[in-house]
Amino acid sequence: MKFECPGCGVEVSLSDDYNDLWYCPFCTREVDFREEDDDDYDGVPLSVYEAADIWASNGKDEDYMFGYSEEELEDALDS
Repeated sequence: MKFECPGCGVEVSLSDDYNDLWYCPFCTREVDFREEDDDDYDGVPLSVYEAADIWASNGKDEDYMFGYSEEELEDALDS
């Protein structure tokens, strides 16, 4: 069974640390697909501009970088 990360779209794998959690090797997000609301995720990764808006609105918290670097997000905010 294959799943994609809802944050960056990279294929995720089953985490060794937790039961039923999937781990994204790119953005390091852990996702429990049993609780994922399919209506909220359309399978399209966030653009750098969308990610930058979310990141900025959350106080530039590293948990909301969605696999982008700080430089990429700052550049997207400036454009």
